[in-house]
Amino acid sequence: MKKLLPAFGVVACVLLAQETVDQATIAKIRSEEMEHSQVMRIEHMLTDRYGPRVTGSPNHEAAVKWAIAEMTRWGMKNAHSETWDFSRAGWANERATGFIVAPVKENLKFEVLGWTPSTNGAVTGSAIQLIVPAR
Repeated sequence: MKKLLPAFGVVACVLLAQETVDQATIAKIRSEEMEHSQVMRIEHMLTDRYGPRVTGSPNHEAAVKWAIAEMTRWGMKNAHSETWDFSRAGWANERATGFIVAPVKENLKFEVLGWTPSTNGAVTGSAIQLIVPAR
């Protein structure tokens, strides 16, 4: 019991030393969020307008410039980008299409991986069927 009394004393001191909550400041923050939120507009700009932003790509550079201008407009000081050597040119998937031409005509659905090289014009080839073994 004698060992528990100092522990209760410490807990009581911690509870009594709690910082008081500034309700007025919390109300201002909540009001700003509810009445002037920019979350959806920022999300729209970064996803719909600038889309995928692989490092060094034109979309990446445009999004950086937009973010700097936006932060400056908000009153932040010294918004800037840092230069660094990425050791490769930027990459953008400008166009990728594929079609099955026989025995049926159908669009081919596929995805281009970042940093894959371009082809020199249209490419044709035979299709193969992969049968994945069951586990």
